[in-house]
This record gives sequence, C-alpha cells and structure tokens, in this order.
Amino acid sequence: MIIRQLLLSIGFSLCIIMCNAQIRVFSGNGHYFTDMVLRLDNNRTLPPFGYNVNDAFYTVVGNKIMKGPMGSEFDLVYTVRDNKLYTGQGMYTSQIAYTYANDKIYRGDSNFELDVLYNFRENVIYAGSQSFSTDALFLVEGEITLAQLFAIMLSLDLLA
Repeated sequence: MIIRQLLLSIGFSLCIIMCNAQIRVFSGNGHYFTDMVLRLDNNRTLPPFGYNVNDAFYTVVGNKIMKGPMGSEFDLVYTVRDNKLYTGQGMYTSQIAYTYANDKIYRGDSNFELDVLYNFRENVIYAGSQSFSTDALFLVEGEITLAQLFAIMLSLDLLA
C-alpha cells in the first residue's frame, strides 16, 4: 500500500514537472494575449492543440534546428552559434541569416538599426526595434534558449 502511494506521488510529480516544461506562445492585439498559436514541447514546435508528434514544424537539438519532428542531421536547416543563425552547418559568414544582439534580431550579419526586424524583451516578441505595447506580436510563456526562440519565430513565419 505504501509503495503504491509512493509510485502514485512520483507519477504525479513527474506529470507536473513535464507539464510545466512545455512552452506556450500566445498572439494578441498589443494589449491582451489571448490566443495560443504555438507550443514548444520536448524541443519540438507544434500546433497549439495538436498532439501528434508528426505535426512538428521544427525540432531543436542543442544549437541545431531541424525541419520536422525527427531531429536528424539530415533534416538540419539552421545552426545557432555566437548569437547568429546560420543556414545549414554554418561554416562561413556568408551563411549568417540573422543576428541576435541587444535583445534585437537583425537581418544577416548586421547590428545596424535599419536592419532590425524584431526585438525580444521580457518574453515578448515585438515588431521592429520598439517595445511599445502596440508593437507586441507574441508572448512566449516559459524559459527558452536562443535556438528555441529562432525555432519559434521560424514556425510563426516571422523569419524565412
């Protein structure tokens, strides 16, 4: 009886831990974030209410972003290194697609203000370099890495 209760409590604890590990992304109108549009579960970006692993847009493994649910090197599309998103393995500076610096996402290998596409502050993705509430696009609920942020933005078609 005691072993059964112990196993049940361990099971419930693991369930709570696993449920809290899920990252959710909400869209809004700049004032309220109401609609869940994406979730990151087991390092896979998935539709908000889909529970089929095969529906995954991208999979993050360490600093690599793979297309689809498998996380195979054959599906590698981007690599994050030194706060830059490289296409493929990312061996050359010509492969830099986006740069993350000063809480902003720049186009290419740049940090000029004219090349700012988005900024990410306090778990909110804003359009452009401003962080006014009307510029807010998405709210990310949970702690994420830079590779996960890029995978979320790729899944939401914010980056190409």
